[in-house]
Amino acid sequence: MTKCLKGILCQCIVLMVWVGLSLAAGEKEAVPVIEVEDPTHDFHQVTGGETIKHDFRVFNRGNAPLEIKSVQPG
Repeated sequence: MTKCLKGILCQCIVLMVWVGLSLAAGEKEAVPVIEVEDPTHDFHQVTGGETIKHDFRVFNRGNAPLEIKSVQPG
């Protein structure tokens, strides 16, 4: 076997071992995970034209940025 072929074979083996160890270590894809502290709020009866307000606490429990692109009333 030539030196060049041995070198390529060794590189392939190292690459296969590295990929196997990475998969075994359980590397996970980075994803955002949204958590809303109290996801609902009862405003009771509201008259027309009245301004109402409530703050919802939102947390990102994941390992990637969380983007909230739109919010709609339920």
